[in-house]
Amino acid sequence: MRMSFVCGALCCTLVVAALLIAGCTESTSPPASTPVPTVSPAMTPAATVPAGTPVATTQPQTMTPTPATSGNSVTTIPVNSTSNGDILTIPASDRVLVTLAENPTTGYSWNATVSKGLSVVSDTYVAPNTTLIGAGGYHEWLLAPDGPGTYTFKAVYMRPWEGASSAAGTFSLVIEATPK
Repeated sequence: MRMSFVCGALCCTLVVAALLIAGCTESTSPPASTPVPTVSPAMTPAATVPAGTPVATTQPQTMTPTPATSGNSVTTIPVNSTSNGDILTIPASDRVLVTLAENPTTGYSWNATVSKGLSVVSDTYVAPNTTLIGAGGYHEWLLAPDGPGTYTFKAVYMRPWEGASSAAGTFSLVIEATPK
């Protein structure tokens, strides 16, 4: 009887150890069918500010964008949470890629709005490239001004069922589109 108890305890220990090892490691290479998102250092998502945390306010700064050019004539300007509250001046033909950290497993997600004349070309959540449960990814919006003018992009990080009072963070960006 004592021998069967020891064997059962040993088997249980081995099963728990195997589960812990399997859950705490991740593959260094993604599966062949999963594309790996490319994130430049300028697009790396930053942490959000928890609700109730005082945030220092500063005057908006005018940014000189560092464009990411592609094979065609449209230039995409990447921005992330470090651009919160900034004024971005771009040619009206350029696009802006806003990238913000998001973890929908917590219930929080970004609720974004744009002013009239600013088109949302794409609105995408990019999941993390990991097997870890609960890991966060990022949300990105590709924005295009319809023409010269001043436009705003605003986003609130909140739980939709709790409303804006649950906001854990906000992001705003003013885009000044100049004639070509």
